This record gives sequence, structure tokens and C-alpha cells, in this order.
Amino acid sequence: MSASKTNLQPDRHTQNTLSWWHYLVPPCILALITAIFYYPSLHYSFQFDDIANITKHFSIRHNTLQSLFFTGTRWISYWLNAIHYQIGGFDPFSYRVGDLIIHIINGTLLFFLLMAVLTRTRTQHFFTRHALSIAFLTTALFLLHPVQTQTVSYVIQGQLEGLALMAILSMALCFVHAAYTSNTIIKTVYICGLFISAILACGTKEIAIIAPALLALIDWFFVAQGDWCSFKKRFFLHGTLMLLMCGIYAWFLKPTFFTEILGLQKVAKNNIGNVITAQPNDVITPYLFFISQFKVILHYLWIFVWPFFISVEYDWVLSNSFFALDSLLPFLGLFVIGLFVLSLLRQNKISPLAFGFLWFFLAILPRSSIIPSPELLVDYKTYTASCGWLLVLATGIVYLITQLTSYVHQPFFTRFSRFAIISTCVVLLGLGTMQRNLVWHSGMEFWANMIQNAPNKARAYNNYGVELSQSLRKFDEAVGYFKKAISMDKNYPDPWNNLAVAYANLGNVDAAIEALKEGIKINPYYPEGYNNIASFYLQKGGIDHAEKALNTALKLRPYYGKAHYNLGKLYTQKKEPEKAWECFKNACLKGDFDNEHGFATYGRASLELKKFDDAIFAFEKTLKINPNYPGILFNLGNAHFMAKHYDQAISCYKKTTADGLYTTQALFNLGETYYVMNDYKAALTWFEKLDPSKTNLPQLYVRRAQCLEKLGKIDLARTLLNELVQLNFGNNPGADKIKEGARIMLTQLNAIKIKTS
Repeated sequence: MSASKTNLQPDRHTQNTLSWWHYLVPPCILALITAIFYYPSLHYSFQFDDIANITKHFSIRHNTLQSLFFTGTRWISYWLNAIHYQIGGFDPFSYRVGDLIIHIINGTLLFFLLMAVLTRTRTQHFFTRHALSIAFLTTALFLLHPVQTQTVSYVIQGQLEGLALMAILSMALCFVHAAYTSNTIIKTVYICGLFISAILACGTKEIAIIAPALLALIDWFFVAQGDWCSFKKRFFLHGTLMLLMCGIYAWFLKPTFFTEILGLQKVAKNNIGNVITAQPNDVITPYLFFISQFKVILHYLWIFVWPFFISVEYDWVLSNSFFALDSLLPFLGLFVIGLFVLSLLRQNKISPLAFGFLWFFLAILPRSSIIPSPELLVDYKTYTASCGWLLVLATGIVYLITQLTSYVHQPFFTRFSRFAIISTCVVLLGLGTMQRNLVWHSGMEFWANMIQNAPNKARAYNNYGVELSQSLRKFDEAVGYFKKAISMDKNYPDPWNNLAVAYANLGNVDAAIEALKEGIKINPYYPEGYNNIASFYLQKGGIDHAEKALNTALKLRPYYGKAHYNLGKLYTQKKEPEKAWECFKNACLKGDFDNEHGFATYGRASLELKKFDDAIFAFEKTLKINPNYPGILFNLGNAHFMAKHYDQAISCYKKTTADGLYTTQALFNLGETYYVMNDYKAALTWFEKLDPSKTNLPQLYVRRAQCLEKLGKIDLARTLLNELVQLNFGNNPGADKIKEGARIMLTQLNAIKIKTS
């Protein structure tokens, strides 16, 4: 790799005015500001596909670097999620912090890349003289623009898009620094970093495949700087990089994936509840998708200029013809933009403005061309492409600022005015980001915003109804939204299932069963439908139908923990405790019902069947998930006691005495534990903390008397037993038997008293 040395030297004016802190302080300031503005959203709950890809992604519990390494095009994201799960389970905080860190790193890399290339643009005095301002403002727009909230706050996409861009920017930095250095060792290190980043890029997201084209673009504009002879010297490097990445993707995705795309054979189907074709069953063809992307690309450009009506989802549909107005007019708009870019290149073949446009169009090309997708447009797809377009916007803003402040002739006030304007822009961007992030605060706000912006999407009405049901328990109101979703998309099974749940909570179980039958008729491979209909059959006493439905659900999804759990309840109802125990165990050890309730139920079933080791394991898992789960510490003490782990039992009972619901039982069990350990003095101490007349525990009298006997206090023991046999314990079924035993013991103590007197 080599280039004309004069092409690679920073502008002399820039070199004289920029110090080391110009490279370090601005990105640090922007990183801090970004963290401040995103901080309120870090505890927001998961939304949309995050639920399916994180909380319902069963393998997240077991994935490791070793098991995931180089297994697919997104293995790094899966590995990161496994790490987050180990840190905090399904607490969104860790995942959101991770996305924010990735976003800030990307902004920092973008700043360093722009500073590296803009200060070396020989023929562009405006860009070299204002390199710091342009790099700073571009990075600020990237980090704080409200459009970026969809990527950063959409956890799974923040990882995928964020990691892909991180790899691309890392490759770009390695490439330009390898080109800018004449030191052979340093150049070799950078080239190694370039190829390592390229290999890792193939494990982030498929959009990373555009990296070789973007690096060639950087080469032409900022390394070769329009010198064809210089550019040709790096053909081998670019070709090797392209072959490496394409080869890895061909291995992951198989060659047929690419031949179908290039042969225009690739088609897509509508997502349920999100129909973008004329009819729900129509396929999405490459041609219709391509002509529909003209309006999408214009939308992507416009939202960074006017972000006031952005949405996570839009109810746009495919254009039905190139000559339709929603295809032809946007095409003409893009054609004008293309002519403008050509005019920039005609004036200057290495125009940084043209570079910004070309970066945007190259990076958006894989998403907005001939590769059909069930999502016509989603704003997070602009994340990588936005770097180029934001460079153009930042350049325009900096130019306007310089024009506005050119009338101020005092240098200090000129710098102050520019600082004030840029600072105002940054604050406004940050406030816009905070405001937009409120949409991700809860499911109610998320789906209400979706209905507002995409009123023709059935999915929005269905999921808003789910939030009304689950979050607010407004089942009556939710029914209307489910029916609305059903009327909009007859092939959408989810609202039928959710309608059934609402009916069941309103007491209309028969209507719930009929609704679920409709949902299953649409999609017979829907395990949630079979699990729910089983619950309703159980309410109606249809145990056989329920068992059949639950077994079907488990065939469709063997790790479906809730179905295992419900099958356990069914076997409990059938008086088959061993089968019930097996189901409860599978629910949290082989299934995804590994929450506090699942383990607590498994533990209680184990205790009833005297499987004490299982009970101890299950109760300890429950406490790890929720240390304040009611009654579990007491039950753990019982399991340890029955397993003859007396020291552990004592520890549990002592901690339990702080729980008012279990104080009496815990104190008695503490005494009982010391009693079986033959520590009668300690046992008596704990028994005496209870007032026998207020506990309705006739056995307490007996145990205290037995302790007193063992300690040689026969008279006190006789007094307690005499008191016991005179008492009436009402409907306590075991009291008479205990009193009979007390009489026998009293007779024995009387005999001992006579013998010793």
C-alpha cells in the first residue's frame, strides 16, 4: 500500500493550529453528553422484537463464546446477549448500557476517521481549515440525532447495526492510517488490524458486506485523492479484502443466496400483522421492492433534516408500478440529487460533499435495492449510511455558521459565537433524543405511538391491546383493539389468541375457547395457542383435551416452560404427583420458565415427594432470582432439616424469623432442629420464645416438656403436660392424639417422681 507522499500530509495551517487535545477532548465531551441524554432510557423495558430475540430466546441461557464462535453472520451479538444474561438475567439495564457504549464508540471512531481524512484533503481549504468543527458536528449529529434512538434503544438492532458499523469504522481507520504511515512495522500492524476487523465484521450483521466498497470510496477521495495511478496500487488489497469477506458470507449464507439475488429470484413474504402488498398472501418481488425504495430513500434523507414525525414503523405499502406517483416522483427527486452529486464531482473529483452522498447511497444500497424484505422501511437501517449524510449536513451547518460570524471581526467573539451556535445545536439534539426516547419507556407508549404513525398496521392494534390487558388489566377495552386487528388482517392469528385471553379474564371461557380455535385454524403451529386453550379446557374440566393440547404445544416447542408448568398443574389435578413433579422440573430446567415462580413450584413439589436435594436446589435458585420471595427461605430451611443438614436449616430459620408470616413456624422449627441435635438447652430457649396459649400448637407443650425432662426439670415438665391435657384446641385434628401422648408421658413422669421421692 502506497500513495504520493504529498497527498498524505495534513494541511500546514491545520497542522499548526491543532494540538493533541483537539483530537481527544471533543469526543470525550460528546461521549459524556450522549451518556447524560440517554441515561433516563437505560431502565426502560424491552419492546418489540427485543422480547422475541432476548427474553424468549431460549439459547441465551446456554450460549458461550466457544459454542457460538463463527457459527453464523450474527454470532457476536448472540455472544454479547449471553454475557448480558449472565450479568443481570433479563434486566434491560445491562443490555441498554451495552448498546449505548457501542454507540459512543462508533461516534468516537467516526470523529477520529473524519479528523484523519479531512485534515489531509489538499485541495479543499474549507474542509481542512474547519476539519475540527465539521468532525465535531458530524459526530454530535451521529450521537445525538433523534433518528438514532431507534437503533440505540431498539436493543437487538443496536447491537447488530452498532457492531457492524464499529467493524466498518475500525477497518476504515486501520486502512487510512496504514496508508498515511511510511513506517513498515506500523503499516503491517494496521493492515493486520484491517483484516482482523474484516473477519469479525462478518459476525456482526450482513450489512458489513458493504465495507470493501466503502473503503475503496475512502481510498479514492482521501488517500489516492483522485490519483488513478495511486489508487491502482491498492487494487490487490481491496480485491483481497473483498474476496475474504464475500467468501466468509458465501460460507455462512451459501452461494445460492447470492445467485438468487443476482438472478432476481429472491422473494419475501409479508410479516403477519404487517402487510405491505396489495393482498396478504402476495409475495414481495425484487422489482416491486426496488421501485418502492425510491420513496424510502428520500424518506431516509429527509428524517435527518426534519425528524418530527419519525416512527418505529410506517404503514407504507409497495408501489404497484414504476409510473405510479409514489414511485416516479421520488425517482425524479433522487435523479436530481444524482445530478447534483455529478456536478460536485465535475467541479472537483474528490469533493468531500460528494463523498458524503456516495457513502450514504452505497451503505443503503443492500437494504434499498433488489433484495426484498417484509419490512419496506425501518429507520434503524440508516445507521451506517447516516455517517455520510450527516457529514453533508454538518458541513452545511458549519458553512452557515462561518457566514453568519464572518461579520464579527474580533477573533475572540468569532470563536465564541461559533461555539455558542454549535453548543445550542448539540443541546437541542440531545433534548430531541430524550423526548423521542420516551416512546420506548413502556409498551403502552410504544404501541400508542405506532397506532398514531401507522394506523393501517394490524400489528400495532394487537400489541396495544396486549399492553392494555397485561399492564392495565383493561380487558374490556383490549377486546376492541383485538377485534380491530382481526378485521384488518384475517390471516393474523395473534389477536385471536389475545382475544381469547381477554375473554377468559372477563369470565367468558366458552368464547375464549372458540377464539383460540380460530387462531389455531389460521396457524396450527402456534404453541402459545395450544397452551392457552389447555388452560381454558382445565377451567371447564376438560382434562383430556387440555393434556392433548399441552403435548402438542411441547412438540412444537420442547423448551416451552409455561406448557411444562401447566402440564404439571394438570397432573396435580389428576393426583399424579410424580408426573407433576417431572413437569415442574422440566419447566425450569429444560424449558424457559426458569423464573422465581417456576423454581418455587418445582421446589415445593420436590419437598412434598421427599426429594430433598431437588427441593434445596430449586429453593436456592428461587432465592438467587428473588431474595424476598415469600416463604421460600422457610421452605429451604424445611428441606435442609428433612435432609438432616441441621446447621443450614438453623441458618435459614433464623433469617426467616424476620418474616412476620412465618415467625411462629420458624421459631418452633428452630427449637425442633436443636432438639433433634440433642441440644435441649438451646431448643428450650427457642421454644420459650413462643406463647403456647396463642400459637394453637399442642406439640409445643410436649416439646418444651421433653426438653425440661432431659434437663432434669421434672416438675416443670409435669406442670406443662397437665396444662396441655386440660386445654381445648377446637378443630385442630391432631390435638387429641397429641394430648393422648401427653397423658402417657405424664404417667411416666409421675412414676419417675414417685420413684425418686
